[in-house]
Amino acid sequence: MIDDQPAIWSSVVPWLTTALDLARIPPSCIHLHHVCPLRPDLAALCRSRGVHTHAIAPFHVRCPHANKIQQCGTDFSGARRVVLTDVDMAFAGPPPLEEIQAAVAGKVVDHPNPPMDILRAVFAAAGVAVPALCSKTYQDAQDQPVSFATFAGNFNGGLYMIERERLVRLGEAWARWALWLIARIDLLSHWAKHADQVAFCLAVNELGLATGVLDEAWNFPLHLNLPPGGRAPFILHHHAQQDDQQRLTAAPTPQTQDALSRVNRAIEARRA
Repeated sequence: MIDDQPAIWSSVVPWLTTALDLARIPPSCIHLHHVCPLRPDLAALCRSRGVHTHAIAPFHVRCPHANKIQQCGTDFSGARRVVLTDVDMAFAGPPPLEEIQAAVAGKVVDHPNPPMDILRAVFAAAGVAVPALCSKTYQDAQDQPVSFATFAGNFNGGLYMIERERLVRLGEAWARWALWLIARIDLLSHWAKHADQVAFCLAVNELGLATGVLDEAWNFPLHLNLPPGGRAPFILHHHAQQDDQQRLTAAPTPQTQDALSRVNRAIEARRA
């Protein structure tokens, strides 16, 4: 999903390059959505590689993150599963899609966004039954582990995996709850920017869809200090931490070093 922001424009070519060259996703399976005109060089690149592009309307002026909901109306005929990603992602290799069994899958939010008392109040106001809980641990500024609980389906919006046959109905519910929340944005207090994620959580649970929880390797946040351990990432969420050559600038760790090297080599090869 492309919007007219510098951080997004700088991320598009790395996203597309790594999707094609490292994840080896067939171009015919890639759909790039945009709510602003595509730059001519990017439009030409997509044409030359056989990537689909779709101009769509913004969802709501008060919630630009919710533009991604508009992707649910695209015709993904022939696909078994649709993977929605933010553009500030880079693929370090082919994601193991065969691991996914649930109708909907995502990674639990990195921090309690919003906290449980806010989520409970939102679900009570919406009249949606309280779902099962998921737990998560992150590292604070002093490198101490902090654990929290959140509702099943409260996923980081960088990546959602949805069975295609569920997509239209889920998209309709997602849009409805997003508009409902935007009209009652005070319910989210300081966490208003997460309205799209909370609306997704409401929609999934209203529809009773089974959710699968992905580990960090599927949506690895390079801007955060994560607890050690876990497998090497195959999708990096870099939040536009890039140099002027669009390479990712996050400091490598033993867990991310190989993935970062592969991604940056692919970006350099594309620019050569």
